[in-house]
Amino acid sequence: MAGVTGTLGLFSLVDLFQLLAGAGRTGRLAVMHPSGTARFYFERGRLTHAEFAELEGEAAVYALFEDERGTFEFVVGLPAPRQTVRTSTESLVLEALRRLDERRRDDPVRAPEVSRDAVPFAPEDAVDGLPFGEDERRVLAAVNGHRSVNRLAATLELPLSEVQRTVGRLIDVGALQLRARRPRTAQLVVRLARSGVPSGTVGLDEGIVHNWTRVLGAEVRDAAVRRPDGSAFAAPITTIAGGGPYLMAVRDTLLMMGLRVDDTVLVKPFEG
Repeated sequence: MAGVTGTLGLFSLVDLFQLLAGAGRTGRLAVMHPSGTARFYFERGRLTHAEFAELEGEAAVYALFEDERGTFEFVVGLPAPRQTVRTSTESLVLEALRRLDERRRDDPVRAPEVSRDAVPFAPEDAVDGLPFGEDERRVLAAVNGHRSVNRLAATLELPLSEVQRTVGRLIDVGALQLRARRPRTAQLVVRLARSGVPSGTVGLDEGIVHNWTRVLGAEVRDAAVRRPDGSAFAAPITTIAGGGPYLMAVRDTLLMMGLRVDDTVLVKPFEG
């Protein structure tokens, strides 16, 4: 069995669950949250058991989605001690997101101001000289026009809901704005590049990179890649005409990055 670790924020729990399900992985995903360790057991891509604090089953999943923080470790092959989840992984994720939206509508005091996937940026005409508090100053310092709100929370090691409300306050006073769209995550199949892709880079279809650039309003030079085992890395991009739904790399790059031909990976602009 091989252990893989990472930090939530580069990709969301939605991305991680979907990747493990799509790749048909079997094993245990442990998330080391400030409130305790959450454990999720997958069998051939289907979530079969979940536990977090005193909760088990679907309730444990919903609780972690409400406060998505911490580091994770996926260990291949660990069997579930029992079965507490019978809903499909896709349905469970959709229900978790629906409950979050419903809770925000029903409780406006606790409701976050902005989406977790929104990308804030400081406009050129931002208001200067406002008496910001410590939280506002920390968030402003971390905003770079590429990090999502979810990524900001992970970078600052703050609760997601707190960062959402802080970003909302900064938008209200004109210190921040939100990008109209969020670049989409691409699900690609790894292929061996014979030529045209320099060592240490990943080749992506020029249409994918162009769409990312148009949405972000800035050149995208690096991609964040989530491996099938749940770990992630960043790599420089080489654009390829007609690259299609593939991530291309030469052999030594595949070895260096721990990828294999025909692996399915999730790829998005790197939010460094």
